[in-house]
Amino acid sequence: MLRLLETRTGQVVGVRPGPLRLYVYQPDDLRVCLTADMLRRVALRLRRRALTTAAHAADHGWLSIPRLEAGDPLPGALGVGKLTSGASVGVAEWTAPPPADVEPAALRLALLRHRYREEARLGPEAVSAASADLARWRGRLAEWATLPSEPIHAPYAAQTLEALCDDLDVPRALDVLDGLMDDEGVAPGARLETVLQLDQILALELPAAIGTR
Repeated sequence: MLRLLETRTGQVVGVRPGPLRLYVYQPDDLRVCLTADMLRRVALRLRRRALTTAAHAADHGWLSIPRLEAGDPLPGALGVGKLTSGASVGVAEWTAPPPADVEPAALRLALLRHRYREEARLGPEAVSAASADLARWRGRLAEWATLPSEPIHAPYAAQTLEALCDDLDVPRALDVLDGLMDDEGVAPGARLETVLQLDQILALELPAAIGTR
């Protein structure tokens, strides 16, 4: 079950079953939109419908965030916005180098390494480290893609989904991903399929180098 911190009560509570309805208070804030996008992707992984409206239309497709359409909050919608906005899901402040100076996926990864409700001050070093990790992970996937495929490794897949459902603990899911990358006890084909499944949520373009080896 997806569980989130309710800003009004300070309690982590389960999100009611059925379609996940989200309302984005600040569509111009990339981190707010990224948080809503991650919630939407986790809901889809849980085989739940996800419906999102926003205070106004916004397009952050360059950061792998689907276009947001303007609309009123849907009945029962969770409001996603800055901590100061009174939203149900409060997103902390952040800063980062100008987007034009970084690979979008590296900026996305650098942001995801911080819990959405914790302040994120990203300097060039953090984005460079994210870029280096992306290059390393993509290289591993490109190598594994030349080997026989294997079924998804269920324990690692379960660990990542458990972290994401626990108040969107993406940093913990990324730690699990990093451990999987280096776990020689798991067949390369299984690691490949497990990472590809996780990247449907993370949207870090991890298969980008497949076919280059």
